[in-house]
Amino acid sequence: MSKDESRLRRLAARLDIQPEAAFHAPRITVSGSSSVLVEGHRGLLEYAPGYVAAAGAGCRILIRGENLRLEAMDGGELVVSGRLWAVELE
Repeated sequence: MSKDESRLRRLAARLDIQPEAAFHAPRITVSGSSSVLVEGHRGLLEYAPGYVAAAGAGCRILIRGENLRLEAMDGGELVVSGRLWAVELE
């Protein structure tokens, strides 16, 4: 962790805000094995029935599964449903 990142984390803790807000990091919420919500993504990169890839702040978010469907996408939020196998950050 860099010195600047460490400072930002301490500041976020003092201000009682989530680190995701301070770093513009995506927030990923998985509901069971059938739905995933990605907040704060920076665009859809790839979409296929077996995987969905989205850009995050400094990472790539990869959702793997079968029969994946893009349920909603707007204003930095992405909802994918289907049979989820994995959510990976690259």
